[in-house]
Amino acid sequence: MSCLEKNITDSGPETVPLQLKKSDVFRATLADDCGNIGFLGIAPDASEYHVVVPVDLQLARGVKAMNQPDDGTPFGGYRGWHYYECAPYSKDENDHNRRQQIETNAKLLTLWIQQFGLEITII
Repeated sequence: MSCLEKNITDSGPETVPLQLKKSDVFRATLADDCGNIGFLGIAPDASEYHVVVPVDLQLARGVKAMNQPDDGTPFGGYRGWHYYECAPYSKDENDHNRRQQIETNAKLLTLWIQQFGLEITII
């Protein structure tokens, strides 16, 4: 076995970060006065994701308070997945606040998911 073959074998398979569309962060970033909140669910191995919107704010607060549904799937999500709550935005005339909150949510999501040893890229 050559050194090149050994290095490739020793390094293991290359992992590619999950690519998450910024338009999905947009979908999950809701106005603060709508009574709902949006979540992004990431699979335990970061192989896929889904958007969960709108989630009733009262339901979301109950889930966060550890009042888990009997089936273990919070607000229609999947068991074992990681759910990021997208912070809402305050409405304004030119949607500046929404665009700014989408950028903030995208940045915080990429940092938040790292606590689980996972990596995502916003595209």
